[in-house]
Amino acid sequence: MSTVGEHNPEWLPRAAFNDTFDWTKSVKTTFLTFFEYVTLHDSYWQTINLSVTNETILTIQLDAFWNKEYTLKVENTDNWPFLIIKVPNVLNVSYNTVDFATTIIDSFSEIIQQEELLKLVGPLTESILFPKEFYNRLINCKEVHKTRFVDVYGGNIELLHESEIYILLMEHNGTYIDPALDKVVRFEQRAEEPKEEKRIIPKLWDKLTGKQ
Repeated sequence: MSTVGEHNPEWLPRAAFNDTFDWTKSVKTTFLTFFEYVTLHDSYWQTINLSVTNETILTIQLDAFWNKEYTLKVENTDNWPFLIIKVPNVLNVSYNTVDFATTIIDSFSEIIQQEELLKLVGPLTESILFPKEFYNRLINCKEVHKTRFVDVYGGNIELLHESEIYILLMEHNGTYIDPALDKVVRFEQRAEEPKEEKRIIPKLWDKLTGKQ
């Protein structure tokens, strides 16, 4: 178990360590898709738990200001919910100058192409750097992703993992919030909305003034 945050409710690290969350209430997705709808900017790390089955559970206090629709918080509030992320198949976790109780400033994920993996596996299998089983797991992944969480001090936590993840959203009292992404407009579409409004206003003005 690795705890990187603080000021969390007592039940959270215990539930993360024992994995007593109700995953029937989760949504299955990928980090690539999740980051199209939800931002971790200004969110707080809570815990990272690695299991012997290569499963990893991340808990993050999600900034409700930047994610009002997703967290169902329509007004500014300090009562930020907890984002629980299960990554079923993690190949590697890298901690790079991470500060205790740190704030996330950015996060992103990318696909590692099969060609990139094959270029590495050949030479590396002749090395004693990693056990043979590591390469077998790497090649057997349907799709390998690399996801990085960058903190405000320039440190980062990086995961190399198979693509699928499971998402839960929980209140401070341990009750579940709907984690579905379809209640939120994608960031790309949000950026297009003001442009659409600007096109509509001149059309309405033309109708009112009789212009065609």
